[in-house]
Amino acid sequence: MLIQQIITSDEDLDFALLTNLLGVTDVRLVISPTDMAGCWAFYREEHSVTLFLIEKIDGAYVLSMDSLAAYDDYRFWPYLLDTLTRLLTHAPYQEEGKTAYQQYDENWVAYTMGEVVAYLKCHLVLNKKFYISLPIQEQNLYVSHAALRAMGVCIYSSTPRIFGYIHYMLNHQLLPYDEVVEDLMIDEEVDVPQHQSIGTVQSWQTDGAITTESYSLADTQLLLNIAHNYQCGMLNHVEGVVLNDIGTIHEHGIGTPQDAQKAIYWYGEAMKHGDLLYAPTNMGDIYRKGLPPVAKDLRKAVDAYMHSTDPYAWFRIGQSYEEGWVDCPNLEKAMLYYRKAAKAGHHLAVKRLKGGSKNSEFTK
Repeated sequence: MLIQQIITSDEDLDFALLTNLLGVTDVRLVISPTDMAGCWAFYREEHSVTLFLIEKIDGAYVLSMDSLAAYDDYRFWPYLLDTLTRLLTHAPYQEEGKTAYQQYDENWVAYTMGEVVAYLKCHLVLNKKFYISLPIQEQNLYVSHAALRAMGVCIYSSTPRIFGYIHYMLNHQLLPYDEVVEDLMIDEEVDVPQHQSIGTVQSWQTDGAITTESYSLADTQLLLNIAHNYQCGMLNHVEGVVLNDIGTIHEHGIGTPQDAQKAIYWYGEAMKHGDLLYAPTNMGDIYRKGLPPVAKDLRKAVDAYMHSTDPYAWFRIGQSYEEGWVDCPNLEKAMLYYRKAAKAGHHLAVKRLKGGSKNSEFTK
C-alpha cells in the first residue's frame, strides 16, 4: 500500500542535486537508473524503515512512500515532495491552493496512519499475510498474525502499538518473507477489528510531549501467555521490549493484579534480552518513587538508570549527582549528565541548564 504524488515535468532528475537541496547526509540510494531505467529508490539511514521511490513515467515523476513508513518519514514527506517539485518544475508544490506542508500536516499523518492500520487489520482478517510495499531489504517481507503475536500485539491492539511494533520488526529484521509474493486481495467487505482499551499508561517523550499506550484484553492475554511460556522454557527467544511490556502491565495492574515486585523481575529480564532503553528506566522509576511492596531505594534507582540509553535516565542521573541521592552532591558529574541529556534534546535537562536548577552553577 503506497502513498503517492505525481509531479508533471520533462526535466531530467539530478539525484545528487536533490539530496544536496534536501540538506540531509544520511540518504542511501539502493536503486538507480543504471539498475532500473527512470527509477530511484532510497531511504534515510538514521530514520527510515522502508524506502522512498521516484519513477519517471511518460513526462511525469511519481513519488511514492510505503504507507508503513516511519513517523519521521511521514514528517519528511512534504519536505521531500516540495523540494523535488521545486527542482523539477522551478516552482513550489501546490494543490487546490495548499502547499505540501498544509496538505500533509500532522492531521494527515495521524489520519493516514490510522487508515493504514485499519486496512492492515481487515487484510489480516481475510489473509494470512500483509506485504510491505517498499522494504529496504531485498526480500518480500510481510506482516502476519504470528509475527504480531510474537511481539504481544494482534489485530485488536491499538494503532500505535501495531505501528510501533511493525517498525521495530522492520528495524531488527524480524519480519518473515517469501521468495515469491502471493497474490492476496481483499475481495469482500469486513468490519475493522476494534481496539477496546482496558488500561492505559502515559509516558513523556524527549520533547515533553505526552503519549498514551493503550492495552486491550487481547494484548494482556497475549503478554501473560508469553510470560508463562518464557518461564516454562518453551520459547527460544523473546525480544526485550516485549518483556518490558510484561513488566509494564504488572506495574500498572492492567489485565493482571498490580505487582511491583513482578514488574521489577520482568524489567530485569527485559534488560538481559537487550532492552536498554525502556526497561532500566522503568525499573529506576519504581525504585526512585517506591511502589509497594517495593520500597523507595535511590541507590538502586541510580544503578538502574546507569544501564539505560534513554536521555530521561541521563537526566535522572544528573539529578542524583546534583541532589546527592547516594553520596555527597557532585555538581561536575551532574553537569556532565545534564549536558548529555540536553544534547539529546531532553526537555527537562534543557530546562535545568537554562536556569531550572537549584544550583546557579548549572546556568553558567
